Amino acid sequence: METIHTIKTLDLTAKLNKSEIDILHFIDSWLPTLTDWSVDELSHKCRLFTTDAHAAVDMLILHGLLDNAPKCNVTGRRVSVPTEAAMWLRENSETIFSIKLMNDTDLYDDTEIAES
Repeated sequence: METIHTIKTLDLTAKLNKSEIDILHFIDSWLPTLTDWSVDELSHKCRLFTTDAHAAVDMLILHGLLDNAPKCNVTGRRVSVPTEAAMWLRENSETIFSIKLMNDTDLYDDTEIAES
């Protein structure tokens, strides 16, 4: 069963899984320098399977946090961050970072990870 994290604000309630959090964290780290990415690039940078990245991007588009950008013949499907979504990301960057930190077990060694 997949863990879903809810970020609730006045403008938007986003229910996000780990892949979506990873993508948003990566995108937030590059805003405002870069505003559009190839989905394949996002999958590589976030260490996701390509199919998982495409599914996560589709959900982020449904939430209004990403938009489809013109497709590139070289890099394939591309997405961009709308202005309103960029503001939402900045307002919630600390929450996104905290969830990312909690989910990224590669940051810890075996003695620091609780086992059930």
